[in-house]
Amino acid sequence: MTITPPEPPPPGSNYALIIWWSLKFRYWAYKNTPDSDSNLHRIRVFAYYHEPLESRRLQHSLGLDKGLLVVVHAFASVDQDQQNNIVIAHELLHTVGATDKYAADSEPVFPTGYADPAQSPLYPQTKAEIMAVRIPLSTNTSRMATNLNECVIGEQTAREINWL
Repeated sequence: MTITPPEPPPPGSNYALIIWWSLKFRYWAYKNTPDSDSNLHRIRVFAYYHEPLESRRLQHSLGLDKGLLVVVHAFASVDQDQQNNIVIAHELLHTVGATDKYAADSEPVFPTGYADPAQSPLYPQTKAEIMAVRIPLSTNTSRMATNLNECVIGEQTAREINWL
């Protein structure tokens, strides 16, 4: 049996549509994980694996800190397993308060999106800040980390999730 969460609101939706979707998603999650004694104290991760077609773009994955809910859209491919793990970890950290560290163009934001913002010379970085998911190679280029070993939790993210 396939259980599918409500379709997310279209990009650029107004706050009312986003709030309505959030309420529908929370209700859907409650109905599909009916253990009400622990739903307020656990993170629920729903991972949807899609066929890895070359031209396919996946829906945006998301993590909600209010409700401790994660929806990950991933490619069902052994070649993608490591990057899927990065996306899952990134979205899971949203549920405990971490914020994105990348700009609208998906490039890491300096300094919070850099694993080592004090490195000299600054480029190329060798790791990705997990909430940026990309490794800065120069002022305007970066690459996706290939696995969690190439990711770190930076100082700002550590503060946001109460590790510091």
